[in-house]
Amino acid sequence: MPPLRLGIAGAGIAALQVLPHLQRLTDRMLLTALADPRRDNMEHLQARYGHPVAMFDSVAEMCAHRDLDAVWVASPNELHAEHSILAASHGKHVICEKPMAITLDQCRAIVDAVEAHGVKYVQGHSKVYETVFRETANVIDSGELGRVIHIQTWNWNDWLIRALTANEVDTAKGAGVVFRQGPHQIDVVRYLGGGKVRSVRASAGRW
Repeated sequence: MPPLRLGIAGAGIAALQVLPHLQRLTDRMLLTALADPRRDNMEHLQARYGHPVAMFDSVAEMCAHRDLDAVWVASPNELHAEHSILAASHGKHVICEKPMAITLDQCRAIVDAVEAHGVKYVQGHSKVYETVFRETANVIDSGELGRVIHIQTWNWNDWLIRALTANEVDTAKGAGVVFRQGPHQIDVVRYLGGGKVRSVRASAGRW
């Protein structure tokens, strides 16, 4: 089976983090295109990848590219819905960074587009693939500690004290601690709860 031909929408930090993994999967997944208005970012990623890729100034132009099977949406959060729908409408499978979108209506629009065009959609969460969560799930599944009735999760990292741009804390654009860190917590609870969560309570601060 030939490798999946992948295009990445957005040549920023998220794409840079994906790149090392793609380099180890060239027999199964081949980076063939990049889309970003910043040409220098795309050139940097191509140099790091080590193979020539097609470069496009817009995601729409890349999605229309014939030699492409799937699009990894790694653009800013407020563009996730637009770019996921664009990819699906061109018959491309979609892998989307978290969060899926910034409103429920946008999420529903993505689902509608994926179903209408018969493509696959993967929500690109990452935490549940880490060893600590896999092992926790094994303990839960074993029944060793009894039936799970409550899961509490919290997380701390240095995101709040990093040097951030205005866009990175603008909740209207899908930024801020809830959009940037919240999806990880929800995904971990969903995974450990086996998808059978009955209720969720959460609190978040805004500083």
